[in-house]
Amino acid sequence: MQKRGTLFVGVLLIAFGGLFLVTQAGEALLAPFNIYAGLGVTWPFIILLVGFGFLLPLVIWWDRREKIIGLVIPGTIITANGLILLYQSISGDWASWEYLWSIEPLSVGVGLLLMYLLGERKRGLLIAAGIVGGIGALFFIIFASAFGGILIRLIGPAALILAGVLFITKAVRRRGMKRYPND
Repeated sequence: MQKRGTLFVGVLLIAFGGLFLVTQAGEALLAPFNIYAGLGVTWPFIILLVGFGFLLPLVIWWDRREKIIGLVIPGTIITANGLILLYQSISGDWASWEYLWSIEPLSVGVGLLLMYLLGERKRGLLIAAGIVGGIGALFFIIFASAFGGILIRLIGPAALILAGVLFITKAVRRRGMKRYPND
């Protein structure tokens, strides 16, 4: 147990040290080309490493994952935030928060799904993951369609139409099965 804790701390220290080293070296190497790659751009990697820090214990203490499975929720939320902020930092598209906020409930849904898949497979987790993740995905499609770039504005409505067709198809099939149960 003690060795695994030391491994956990060691991996995190190497990850943070590596990030800062790459950031400093990258900034110095890219400066002659007028490319800025310092912490002003790469700081979201710190948030990603914190998310990684929540998920790493599940790998290190795999045999005890059912006791620490709850770390998946903050791990997925923080990792999702890190990815959003990394995209925004690199692209400068800070206005994308108009629709990227919907990744928050989607990340909770992903966390619940991971808890289900990695844990005791309690049906309630799967239902909660579907509801919360589905709401997040629906909000993402709606708000990305309204506020996203042109590509996202076209994909969003297409995804909504496809989802509607799938729901209608499913409803029609169910109705058909109930009408003719012996076929």
